[in-house]
Amino acid sequence: MGMASVLVVEDDGDLRAVLARALHRAGHDVTEAADGAIALARLDQGDSFDLILTDLEMPGRSGLEVIAAGKRAGRARPVIAMSGKGRPIGVGLDIARRAGADAVLAKPFRLSAMRGLAERLLAGRRPPRHSTQQTWRTLPMVMPPDLLGAKVGRAAG
Repeated sequence: MGMASVLVVEDDGDLRAVLARALHRAGHDVTEAADGAIALARLDQGDSFDLILTDLEMPGRSGLEVIAAGKRAGRARPVIAMSGKGRPIGVGLDIARRAGADAVLAKPFRLSAMRGLAERLLAGRRPPRHSTQQTWRTLPMVMPPDLLGAKVGRAAG
């Protein structure tokens, strides 16, 4: 795959820099946006990108808005959505997929997984359904057996 123009939208500056560097090393022209509002402004200005990589949970304008903007007007660009906080990760990524994301990544993820998805989408191929599912992590939740009862009992007592 030749050089492509990629928009990386991530509010965590360190992660944004790592993602941008990995894509740049893969031979792509990378534009960084520190939040959804900046990304939306770039898209509204008519900046052309071959791929958008966006976080879902950001202050202000969300990644879902970035996905929608990337899919409308002009041409639909492939979008990879990533998430690692906020609502349960699997739920957020499922919402992103339903909103139009072509692929999803649960943080933390391997840079090689992100680059692989990016290259596949830039080549015009859809990622295998199972490959994006494998990136989701099941987070065990440990709770006391009767949490609600314990809270109600304390409040009444």
